[in-house]
Amino acid sequence: MVVGWFRPPSQALLEANDLELYNIRNDGWCLITLALILISFTNAVPLSPAPKAIHSADAPKALKSNRSNGALPYAKAVVAATVFHHITTGIGAYQHYKLDTHYNTSMGIGVWGNVWLTLTGLFTLVYLQSGQGDEDVEEVIRKVK
Repeated sequence: MVVGWFRPPSQALLEANDLELYNIRNDGWCLITLALILISFTNAVPLSPAPKAIHSADAPKALKSNRSNGALPYAKAVVAATVFHHITTGIGAYQHYKLDTHYNTSMGIGVWGNVWLTLTGLFTLVYLQSGQGDEDVEEVIRKVK
């Protein structure tokens, strides 16, 4: 198993304990999350159409019309990847949190911190889907005045 890769040869035959297994699983989920974020940043899977060539005179109109086709899909992908990360690491932390022999403050923070960050990420995804942030700045200023 993977645990043996990180041990000195004299400890190669030891059984893996649950904390070592937790760390390896957690690191694996972190690497998957990092891969998802890098895929979205590098546009390996295109999330929006390629930007159209625009002339300087048409730039304001083109930027307004392409707002939803710009960075927003990538922001959604990154938020979704971090929600995935907090769900998986929260599940891992809960496996220790529920045991009397393993409970400590850091596991409590791991569980409840991940619950909070998951809920915050889900709220952010819902808000991004609603389109409420797509208003032009000038329109918002006019409404406030």
